[in-house]
Amino acid sequence: MLLSQAMLPSLRAGSKIAMITSRMGSISDNSSGGYYGYRMAKAALNAGAVSLARDLQAKQIAVGIYHPGFVQTQMVAFAGDISPTEAAKRLAERISELNLTNSGRFYHSNGTELPW
Repeated sequence: MLLSQAMLPSLRAGSKIAMITSRMGSISDNSSGGYYGYRMAKAALNAGAVSLARDLQAKQIAVGIYHPGFVQTQMVAFAGDISPTEAAKRLAERISELNLTNSGRFYHSNGTELPW
């Protein structure tokens, strides 16, 4: 069963799905290499989210794909440049802006569209 079919009973026209990913999943934005597993997982998530957006467009369900920023978490030894609170606030703003015209596009939490 397709993921979109499994989700449909819980969704209706106007629903939104937000995928939290990483810009490290961008192939064209990879200037440093490394982190193979992480990059591949995020690239796969991004590709799946775009497919989901395409599948759900006719049902008027939007899918947002978001990079939270370089967040100060244990994963990066708290070296990030944005607090978890600020990242969450920005993500909530981006999700509130999500609609069918920007569905399936990749955004930084600061609102900048990211390359694939």
